[in-house]
Amino acid sequence: MTLDLANLLQTAIQRRNQFNYEHQVAVSPEEGLRVDYVALHVSLGHLADLMGWFKLGQEKPAISPDGLLKAYVEVIDHTFQVAARQTWSHLIVMTPDDLEALKQKRPAKSLSQQYLAISHFIDQSFFDRQQAAFQHAWHLILKWGFVDLGFTEEQIQTAYLKTNK
Repeated sequence: MTLDLANLLQTAIQRRNQFNYEHQVAVSPEEGLRVDYVALHVSLGHLADLMGWFKLGQEKPAISPDGLLKAYVEVIDHTFQVAARQTWSHLIVMTPDDLEALKQKRPAKSLSQQYLAISHFIDQSFFDRQQAAFQHAWHLILKWGFVDLGFTEEQIQTAYLKTNK
């Protein structure tokens, strides 16, 4: 199964619009963008916290693979929300060959470095409105899921569609 990023992105946009309509959520476009970026950062931090690689001298948290996958899918969802709000949806969609190339990358030598790089590129995409930085962060997020966490396209897609109902 190939990860259908266009469909998942469309699903994310529809679900957010439905939620906003049902709950009468109204914020300015700029505040909505800031909120989406904060949510992305928080979800990324939550994933890192669950993985716990940086908790030196502390007991590592016990987390199920399903719990880790759910946290990873939240990062993807918030990435979709940022892309939609920035009108950068075209940066999300990737060909099967591009996805396969990401899967062939080596695991990160340092998850801390990878986390910081993703955070840096996310910040650049917000503060400097850099599409290329956002795209790089997105590719690192996908690579993290495929390579460093070992999730398959099918696992990600199934969990995304199930979690975000």
